[in-house]
Amino acid sequence: MAKKKVSNTKNQTPETKDTALQSKGDHEDKIINSMVNTSVLLMSTIMGAFEQVIVNATGAMASGMAEAIGGKEAGDQLNQEIKQKLPEVDEKIKAMISDIQKDIYSQMRQKKQEIEPLLSDPLFEAGPKIIEKYYFKLPKLSKKLDDNTLAQYVQLLISEDKQFAKMFKELTEWINSLPKLNGESKQKTE
Repeated sequence: MAKKKVSNTKNQTPETKDTALQSKGDHEDKIINSMVNTSVLLMSTIMGAFEQVIVNATGAMASGMAEAIGGKEAGDQLNQEIKQKLPEVDEKIKAMISDIQKDIYSQMRQKKQEIEPLLSDPLFEAGPKIIEKYYFKLPKLSKKLDDNTLAQYVQLLISEDKQFAKMFKELTEWINSLPKLNGESKQKTE
C-alpha cells in the first residue's frame, strides 16, 4: 500500500482554512480597534480639556462684563445660564467624537490593503497585548466599541483611575512608536 503525501493546504477542510483566515482577520481587527480606540480617547481628552478652557474663559469674560454693566447679580445669573448650557456642549462634543471614530474606521477600511502588510510588524502587536493586561469591567479597547463604552473609558480617565491611567500611558507611548502608513518611523519629540 502506497502512502499518500499530506499537503498542508490541499487537504485542509474549508473550515480549517476559514478559521486560519478568520484568526488573521481577528488579529488585524484587534490591532486596528486598539489603534482607533486609543486615538479616539486621546482626541476626547484633548477636546475635553479644550472645552473646559473655552467654557471657563468665556464664562469668566461674560460674567465680568455682566458684573461691570449690571452688577454682581447679573454676573451670577450669567454664570448660572452658562452652567445650564454645559450638558448641551458635552452632547455636541460626544457627537463630534462619535463622528471622528466613524471617520477613522472609514479611512482604515479604505486603506486596508495598504495597512495590512504593516500590521505584521511586531510594534503593532504591542497595543492589544497592553490592553489584555488590564480589566475594567468593560469590553476591551481591542474590540470595536460603541459610543457609550468609549464614554465609560473617558470617565475612567477623567476620574483619574490609576490602573486606567497606567494603561493609557502605555497605549499613548505605543501609538507614538508606530510607523507611519508610508513605513517611516514617527519621530518622537522631546
